Amino acid sequence: MAPCLDLPYEIWDVTKDEDKMIKKCLLGYTKPFVKCGKKGYVMPGAFRNHAEAIYNLKVRPDDIWVITFPRSGTTWTQEMVWLIENDLDFETAKEKPLYERFPMLELTAQIPELAFQLIKNNFMNLKNFQGLNQATKVSSWKTIEDAPSPRLIKTHLPLSMLPPNLLSTAKVIYVARDPRDVAVSYYYLHKMVGNSFVRTTFQNFWEAFRRDLLPWTPIIEHTNEAWKQRHNENLHFIFYEEMIKDLPKIIHDVSKFLNRDLAEKEVNILADHLSFDNLRKNKTVNNSTSDNGEVQFIRKGEAGGWRTHFDAKMEMEAEEFITSRLRGLDIKYPSISSDKEGCSHY
Repeated sequence: MAPCLDLPYEIWDVTKDEDKMIKKCLLGYTKPFVKCGKKGYVMPGAFRNHAEAIYNLKVRPDDIWVITFPRSGTTWTQEMVWLIENDLDFETAKEKPLYERFPMLELTAQIPELAFQLIKNNFMNLKNFQGLNQATKVSSWKTIEDAPSPRLIKTHLPLSMLPPNLLSTAKVIYVARDPRDVAVSYYYLHKMVGNSFVRTTFQNFWEAFRRDLLPWTPIIEHTNEAWKQRHNENLHFIFYEEMIKDLPKIIHDVSKFLNRDLAEKEVNILADHLSFDNLRKNKTVNNSTSDNGEVQFIRKGEAGGWRTHFDAKMEMEAEEFITSRLRGLDIKYPSISSDKEGCSHY
């Protein structure tokens, strides 16, 4: 058995004021939130109990990992990768939930403490949204540890909090998205879980987001870790906006990266399956926590939708937020870089 590595980063409680701001947006958490590492990635307090096991997870050469900040095209990419790896087996994809085919590494650590107990004891029915029921019974990292090869693994953790040999051992696909669109979609994700755990306005949510006080933030530092590795032969970096613009090209590039070069006809068939109209109809991908499906897991699948949610003050805050966070970095978001046609100009 390989020796257990100590965490290379520290974990500490956020301040009381920071905790208050986070919990104003996200209810159901009883423990203080924590920050991790030099960049201060925010996580629920329960993450303390899982961090070391996640860092020491044994990576396998035939693993494929999809890493994103939440609401950056994760599900879209997972479905694409699973089908590429499984010879376009659409029948199984329609029968088996994506969260079983492509489980999330740190899911157990993200469940609010109050929800954890309610779900575990069958007092709360979220229709096993994203595999939450299973994650209260067996730690999600343990489910992945015990899974047979080849494994497909989803995580929102940054590279610095994952096993140190990940990029030298397995294939990794990282997807990034305009932080403004992420903020909007992230808000609606939490609303979907229900008013029992989210009773805030988008304005409050945005305030916490831009202050890097929501789980997995800071977003641009998260993306920059992968961006700096974009030339690594085992990491394939994608922008969500590029998927919107030319999905067949992205499918072709990903299949080539995975050594599964698809024929043009297969690429087009898969692109049709992955259209947002079809994904919204696909219940194994588009989970909902309610019978009426008022808020869907798969939303609009668009770039630039943030403009309908931001007032003038928030637009100015977003400009300052992005400009300050990108200072000194060479990340070029397609929707932000001023040298791109049709982009936002800062």
